[in-house]
Amino acid sequence: MQLPEPTPSGPARADGRSQISDAGLLRRIREGHTEAWDVLIDRHQQLVYSVALRSGLEPQDAVDVAQSSFLALLESQDSLQDGERLVGWLVTVTRRQAWKVRERRHRERPAAEPQDLATDEQVDSGGLLDWERLSVLHAAVDQLGSPCRELIRALYLDARQPTYTQVARELGRAVGGIGPLRGRCLERLRRMLEETS
Repeated sequence: MQLPEPTPSGPARADGRSQISDAGLLRRIREGHTEAWDVLIDRHQQLVYSVALRSGLEPQDAVDVAQSSFLALLESQDSLQDGERLVGWLVTVTRRQAWKVRERRHRERPAAEPQDLATDEQVDSGGLLDWERLSVLHAAVDQLGSPCRELIRALYLDARQPTYTQVARELGRAVGGIGPLRGRCLERLRRMLEETS
């Protein structure tokens, strides 16, 4: 089965097949229904492509990473236990694939020119590079206990950018409680980040 090339704006299905859940689509794919694969790609190719782009890749590399991510899904479809967590799985796989491409590009690049390098003064004065900040942030979020970890991920790290209503529904909480909980969680995260700096 050949993967269609993801594009920045994937077509929307208007035939009703998009109403099937991700778990249902995966089940149909395992049963051999190839049209379910097309629906799944149409549904998530924009997300996967944008995650690759936001990971610092050029558009062509982002397309390649998106294709690799869907290929990984095709190869892993039988081992995915919870199809409803497919979006998180795809985001994680895409970020990992993008990281590999960035690392490979970095190794292939000739010696960096002076303006491409962080100066010793920047590093010594506590000025971390963006990727280092991002790495520290993700590690701190991973250390947050529930429900803060899930809330921070949903509000700030989910490429779908869900609304408060969607987040409340996914976390089983009242919409009115999301704001106050968010404030407490961000304060905990801020303290954790201060301790690591």
